[in-house]
Amino acid sequence: MGSDDIEIGELTSLLGQCLGRIDEQAYRLQNADCDGDGDHEQISDVLEAEAARLQELVGSLLVAHGPDAGNRSCLDRTARRAVQSTLDSIGFPVVVRQRLAPGLADAACGTAQLAYALQRSLLLAAMHAGSGGEVQLETRSEGRSLVFELQASGAGDSRHFGDRAATLQDFVAECGGRCLAAVDDQGLLLLSIELPAAPADDRDDADANG
Repeated sequence: MGSDDIEIGELTSLLGQCLGRIDEQAYRLQNADCDGDGDHEQISDVLEAEAARLQELVGSLLVAHGPDAGNRSCLDRTARRAVQSTLDSIGFPVVVRQRLAPGLADAACGTAQLAYALQRSLLLAAMHAGSGGEVQLETRSEGRSLVFELQASGAGDSRHFGDRAATLQDFVAECGGRCLAAVDDQGLLLLSIELPAAPADDRDDADANG
């Protein structure tokens, strides 16, 4: 991985943490006692709008510079880092139960793109679960695709889940994958990101030339 990849990855992590802090403040405002003068709702709406706008800008930037970030990344390593980054940023306790499949092929997308998608999906799940909630994470392969799947039963904030999920779905589509996001009648969130696996011969050629 080149220095540009490392810098983009680090920047993505910092931006993800920034988004997490914005969402955390919105979450706290939405769960605080309102003083009756409308300030609570107004500030909350501003924070939500800023978080959504920042997410769109970061996503557009990463898509535009995707080719510079390389064309393969490790799902397992990126998922572990995304979990830690999200837990560090949200400001309230959430249990993440991980079931990561060993030995998966690399994902056919840049590391920064993958990190951004996973962090955003984890943040959506954590906000849905709420303080003290639980998120279940699983990775697996399905044919020539890799799947990153989250489930969370929610007592938290899902007011803007639809809009944020739609933005994430657009971003994943730009990366050559697809994202399914839904909340059922019992409040169970299911979020699944499916990305193409990088061809094994690309990795073998790189190893032979490296």
